[in-house]
Amino acid sequence: MRRDDIPWEWTFAPEPTAPPITEALKSGPTGRAARRYHLTDRVFGGGKVALNALFGVLPPPAAASLGGRVAGTFSRRYYGEAPFVQRMKAHAAVLDPTLGDDEAREAFVRRWFASTGRTMSDFANLEAIATRHTQVTGREAMEAARHDGRPLVVVTVHTGTWELVSYFSSRHLFNRGSGAWAPQSNRFENRIVARTRRRLDIKALPATPQLAPRLYRVLKEPGQFIVLVVDEPSEGTVKFPLFGRSVPERCNFAFALRVAQRAGGIVLPVVIARTGPSTHAFAYRPAIEVRPGEEGLGQAAGALNGIYEPHVRAHLDQWYMLHKLRL
Repeated sequence: MRRDDIPWEWTFAPEPTAPPITEALKSGPTGRAARRYHLTDRVFGGGKVALNALFGVLPPPAAASLGGRVAGTFSRRYYGEAPFVQRMKAHAAVLDPTLGDDEAREAFVRRWFASTGRTMSDFANLEAIATRHTQVTGREAMEAARHDGRPLVVVTVHTGTWELVSYFSSRHLFNRGSGAWAPQSNRFENRIVARTRRRLDIKALPATPQLAPRLYRVLKEPGQFIVLVVDEPSEGTVKFPLFGRSVPERCNFAFALRVAQRAGGIVLPVVIARTGPSTHAFAYRPAIEVRPGEEGLGQAAGALNGIYEPHVRAHLDQWYMLHKLRL
């Protein structure tokens, strides 16, 4: 299956069925679900739709400043000392020994929320961020992978504005790739994502039971490639980078390695980092082979972890998945 054979409908997140609005008056799970659908999701989702529209009409530096200072500051205050915030502080102290006291960890958490707010604003300006505010290096690694001729799996992690991986890989590799994404719980956020990607001609399939076979069908087609963000949460935690843990069996990271191995392909790593409020560094790294057998998987896993664990530690306050990590 070629990328152009994928209908746009496949790229949309499934929408929840609307419960009768009268159920919002009920107690228990039924009432909570109805109130969330008709009230909570509309309020928060409507706010994000409005912010996305505002970010889109601002120059990227102004949008990034607004996202970091306003959205980031509001979110930090809203979540207070929620359990995930406490986990972030604890894990940050483990992963970065310089965060040795409460004041340093609180400053770190504020930077993390600011970075998350900037990433939200960048998504509304993705094309401008990519074409005017990002330095791309390592093109020779990308060209070598393209000319290699084997099935290609492009991977990255959630640092900086990670959506740049889909934008650049589609342009640099002649728009022959398809990605994957994990929909949010709020349908309004998912609509923003779907609308933006369609405008930019980026196809990414949501996580559904059909995802893995569809991606493998794409990868089997000569000249096509797939894009995976390999630090997605799985089974209640983030399993990559490894941070001293064993290679996992079930997660995007394991899937990327196994699908490349099964297809006889190679893995092309990409690292992305924010270098200023709206500027980024985007780098292709040399492709990694996934040789046969468990030994081949282990070697490839070690090579990828050798790229991404130092990268995440160096940009920990930009790593979005820190709030999902459970070491």
